[in-house]
Amino acid sequence: MTFEAYKKQKEQSTEWKRYQTLMTERPALFAPCELLSIETSLDVICDYELNTPDRVIGAVYESPYSILIVDLVRDREGNRYCYERILPAQPNGAVITVPVYEGKFVLLRQFRHAIRKEQLCFPRGFGEAGITAAGNAGKELMEEIGAAVLSAKRLGAVSGDSGLSSGMAEVYACVVTMPQKPQTKEGIHEILLVSKEELDQMIQNEKITDALTLSAYTLYAAKKGN
Repeated sequence: MTFEAYKKQKEQSTEWKRYQTLMTERPALFAPCELLSIETSLDVICDYELNTPDRVIGAVYESPYSILIVDLVRDREGNRYCYERILPAQPNGAVITVPVYEGKFVLLRQFRHAIRKEQLCFPRGFGEAGITAAGNAGKELMEEIGAAVLSAKRLGAVSGDSGLSSGMAEVYACVVTMPQKPQTKEGIHEILLVSKEELDQMIQNEKITDALTLSAYTLYAAKKGN
C-alpha cells in the first residue's frame, strides 16, 4: 500500500476520528510538554505505523466506562514510541468515599476482577454524566451498602495510577446511616465496621492493598475528616 493510500485509510478510521475528537474535547490531556511531546501530525503517525506494523495510534477501544488510547510520543532525544493511556469515559464525577457510621469506618470486602483477588476497600464509583462527585458519593453508598449520607465533606482529589490512567477521583468523607445488605453483583460480599485503630493495624499488616483506599484514608487522616 502506498503512503497516500494508507494515510487516506487512517484518516477515515474510527480510532483516528475518535482520537481527534478527544483532542478537541479534552485539550489538557494533550497539552504540550518538552519532556515528552505527543505527535499529532497524521503524516508522522502514518509513517510510524507503516514502519511499525504491530502498532495502531488512536482511540483503540471504548466502553461505557473507559477509553484506551495509544499516543505516539517523542522524547527530548527525538526517540518516538507508543504510550498507552486509559481515559475515563466520563471525565468528571469519579468518587472515593470514606464512610463513617457511629465512629467506625465502613469497609467492603470485594472481589476485584482485574487482579482476581479480594480486597478490603472503601466504596467508590466511576463518574456518570450529569452527576457531580458529591452526588455520586451518595448514589454509590446507597447502591453498594444501602446507606444514606447524613453529611459529606470533600477532602481532595487523587490519581490512582498516573502511569496508565488519566482519571482523577474526588474524595469525600461521609457520615452515613447504618449499612445494610452489600451489593453482591459487584463482587461485594461483606461489609466491615472497623475502628481507626483496627484500620491502622490492617494497613500495617498489609491487609489493605487498594491504592485508592489508602490514598483516601491518608487525606482523611491529614484533614482529620473535619
